Amino acid sequence: MTVLLVSLLLACRPAAPPPPEPLDVSWIANVVREPAHFSSTLEQNGGREAWQAFHRGDWLNVRSPVAADAQGAVPSVAEHRAWAELSVFEGVLDRAQGDALLTLAEGWAKHSPDQPVPKWLLASAQRVAELRSDAPTAEKWRAQANAAGIVFDEANPKPFAYDQPPTLTIDAIRTCVGAAVDNGQLGSFWDATGPAALQQRYKANASNVMGVGLPEDLFGPIAEAVMAARPSTDDVEACHTLVSGMDTRLDAWSAKLAQGATTDGAALLHDLQLVQVGRSRTLAGLAVDALGRHHDACALYYAEQALDHADARAISPVNSPTVFAVIAAANVESGHVREALDALAPLRGAFPEAAGVIETIGDLAVQQGLDRTGLSREN
Repeated sequence: MTVLLVSLLLACRPAAPPPPEPLDVSWIANVVREPAHFSSTLEQNGGREAWQAFHRGDWLNVRSPVAADAQGAVPSVAEHRAWAELSVFEGVLDRAQGDALLTLAEGWAKHSPDQPVPKWLLASAQRVAELRSDAPTAEKWRAQANAAGIVFDEANPKPFAYDQPPTLTIDAIRTCVGAAVDNGQLGSFWDATGPAALQQRYKANASNVMGVGLPEDLFGPIAEAVMAARPSTDDVEACHTLVSGMDTRLDAWSAKLAQGATTDGAALLHDLQLVQVGRSRTLAGLAVDALGRHHDACALYYAEQALDHADARAISPVNSPTVFAVIAAANVESGHVREALDALAPLRGAFPEAAGVIETIGDLAVQQGLDRTGLSREN
């Protein structure tokens, strides 16, 4: 009888409320529900112009009004977020360039055995392998480089020091790339500086973000569930199922959010494309993760799904620079070099280092087109 009474009492208890939808407490939801605080939040964390540059993917131009204290200028949250994005973006560019250089060197040795591998290519292949901590590959190219009379000065092996602030090094890269283009010498400049410069760039940006204590990722609640459920293999069909499920959830949540929004909140939701941008940044994160696991087909699928295909050839709030970089890197790794060059084209004007990466991948395209003949560049 006692057991029966306990069972009845437990059955009469009200059911526990369902857990809150994480998206309901996301940054997007907060902006839509409290539009009056939106402007003040921007001003307190970097200024409207800085956040506008961040939103449209113009990360190199996220500059906040100087806030000085006893220690000097204090970078804003907007600037730290731009550095975080740049670190990921330039890491992907570095991967694309490194893969292209190693493939170029291997291709030359294989298809042009009667011609020595150019010194610039030997040096670049050795440096890429060293920077990747790939000892066997580095030793292979080091032996050939030494035989060709190339010996790195270990006291000063690279043109840019890793500990330089990114605001200085990007100016250095921009100045040098511009001068090299004007003089018709971009190839020779980037051959000497490219591998180290890109590694320096993304490591410097990452180090600037470390320890800052940034709030959670702006679109974190959107990404958490899909990142946990991502496929363990390079299965595009499984990736498609994952994205479809995410889109179904986002569509329902977005409609609910818009329905309960004030006029000003609905305007922010629509004008800033908040859900679309959150979706795209989440897919970009999935693409970078897949690329890191050598799931090139899924990386390409995620990145292409992230694009706003109404304007797929331009950087925009939805079309993150990282998406174009992932498309390029995945295509280089899978051997589709022309497609990689097409993906990098929108980056050329906005990011000076992209011009050097395009130069490197362009050499690979020439080699693949000529097959058994050499590159047009001199030794």
